[in-house]
Amino acid sequence: MMFVKPAVRKDAALNRFARRRGLLFAMSRPEPERIELIYFPYYLFELSLLVKDGKQSVFVAADGVLGDLVFLEMETFEFVEQVDTPCFDFHIDMEKAMAKVLDEYQWILVKHGFHRKNPPKLEAVTDTRQLYYPYWVAYYKRRDGYDFNALDAVSCTLVAIPMRRAFLAAFAQQQLGQAREGS
Repeated sequence: MMFVKPAVRKDAALNRFARRRGLLFAMSRPEPERIELIYFPYYLFELSLLVKDGKQSVFVAADGVLGDLVFLEMETFEFVEQVDTPCFDFHIDMEKAMAKVLDEYQWILVKHGFHRKNPPKLEAVTDTRQLYYPYWVAYYKRRDGYDFNALDAVSCTLVAIPMRRAFLAAFAQQQLGQAREGS
């Protein structure tokens, strides 16, 4: 199993969670109740494309919970053999994730190659792997319950709404698993 080494320390993550952009100036957020490093599952696919000058390899990924297409910058990663922090489980199998990614990526190729004489064509999937990617997750107390925010522990960017959906699904699956173990 491959684990991406986090580049963002806990104190830097806390500082990033504390900042929020307002319309005219930066505003502060409430302090999180708790912050933890969590590893999120991904399927990594190496695709072979037929391009004008021959073949080209491209890496794309699918989150291991919903199977949504994600672009990861593999060149910047450092890997470690094992971690001692929580990891979400894979909830979608590799074949379903691959089918979803190939469909989405094919539409990207169509969109970007629409006005080209020789648009790139997807030839094959040449390699598949599983990896875990680190995120800092901050939990906030709200009047009516709890909320969370996630921060990419490699690039120090807050997750966008599609990835937030994947986190919510992972948290829900984790709760279901704990409920089954308790009964």
